[in-house]
Amino acid sequence: MAPLSKWCVVTNTTAPDLAGSAVHAELGALHVYHRGPAGTALPADPPFVLDVATLAPESGSRDPVMSTTVRIDPDAVTVRVSALNENPVYYAANRMRGLFAYFTDLLLAPLVLPALGLPVALTDTAIGHERGTLLRGVSRLPDGIVARTCYNAGRWLTDVADSHDPLGDFSDPHRDDPLDAGEAQLDALAAEIRRIDATTPEGTGYATLLSGGIDSGTVTHLAATAGLPVTPYSVATPWGDELADAAELCAELGIGLEAVRLTEDDIIASIPEAVRWLGVCEPEVVEVALTATSVQRLGAVPADRVLLTGYGSDLINAGLYRPFDHRDDLIDQVLSAVDRTRRSNELSNRMPLAYGTRVHHPFWAWPVMRVALETTPECKVREGREKYHLRTAMSRRVPEPIAWRKKIAVHHGGGLQDGVTRRLEKETGSTDRQAVYRACFTELLDRAAQGELEPRDPWAIFEGAVRRVRDVSPPARG
Repeated sequence: MAPLSKWCVVTNTTAPDLAGSAVHAELGALHVYHRGPAGTALPADPPFVLDVATLAPESGSRDPVMSTTVRIDPDAVTVRVSALNENPVYYAANRMRGLFAYFTDLLLAPLVLPALGLPVALTDTAIGHERGTLLRGVSRLPDGIVARTCYNAGRWLTDVADSHDPLGDFSDPHRDDPLDAGEAQLDALAAEIRRIDATTPEGTGYATLLSGGIDSGTVTHLAATAGLPVTPYSVATPWGDELADAAELCAELGIGLEAVRLTEDDIIASIPEAVRWLGVCEPEVVEVALTATSVQRLGAVPADRVLLTGYGSDLINAGLYRPFDHRDDLIDQVLSAVDRTRRSNELSNRMPLAYGTRVHHPFWAWPVMRVALETTPECKVREGREKYHLRTAMSRRVPEPIAWRKKIAVHHGGGLQDGVTRRLEKETGSTDRQAVYRACFTELLDRAAQGELEPRDPWAIFEGAVRRVRDVSPPARG
């Protein structure tokens, strides 16, 4: 299935380049361009609220603090950004002309900015992130704010207000018993999986992306023991796999395992899409996303299955901690890791929406996160083992070799990061992976300006990026 990006633009001017790709509605003084999931439509008359995660009118069932929404009135637009900010909203304005736009997809910039009388240009620095993006004059709205742009006395004026950051409440965690803390997290995870199932049509099948690690293993175990019809999928790459470890847990649960065997070219061809849906070029972020992007792009998991992942556990449970001298250092590492996701887009719903699939990250549900953030460093890291509390609780449910298996990061488990690094160096003659990902973004941006918002030919984009890097990079030493 080819992806079709879903998005919304709210502006006070017409954007002719968007007209052929979306439903256009004039709502009072505002123009709304909306391309939502099949079967969704915006109300004919404002006011109404759009849920940015689903790009459908808000149902009222989501937590207002943890949801990003856009409220549209006849003469005002109000964007309320969630505390976790998984799904981005971008903003650009030409103040001299009194024009502005809020939009939910960074690759719309070449179609939106000209309507505002603004140029389309990349930032000069390697990382970019002027105002949180790779594009000049485009801001990614930060977490926890309320931005309101309204028409008042013949002018459009914008006010921005901050709200309390809930991460500030966890500088002194109190759950200090590993077993109790682990059990509390498992209870919260089980409740989240039940919540997901309660909102899913009866008879729907489930899938998990199962590695050999404790995170995806925990989600798979909880889903299976809750009676959900779940099929685990485990990814193998030319550089390695964790199929045997994944099969060990499946044997304990009495369920089958589906192997997904990716070739090197499958993974490399997924780089443009990973960059496209993320809108960033940091190597760690892109490479963590490559497995899920490859699985999605190749249709390895049937689209009618709800996918449950273990993503996010590393961040909240100190799974990738660095050496530390004081407990406060580890607390800061965890909170900083969560904070970084508020700008990385790695947990956004953009790719699943484009493919018409449903993906949930149970560890990233706020009740689960709260339990993890309330857990002391001494419970998370003990005797040289990360996620000590979670492993302690899971060892009561699965054999100890499974619960205490050595941690391997998602982008290391199949040797993916090293394999990608070697391939990119061979292609470009450079060790600068970030330059390749940034060049992919540039290629995508050029195509978006022509109305191609989804990568039709990933190899053409990748090869164009390689040429860009080769043209500016000195040869690698070797």
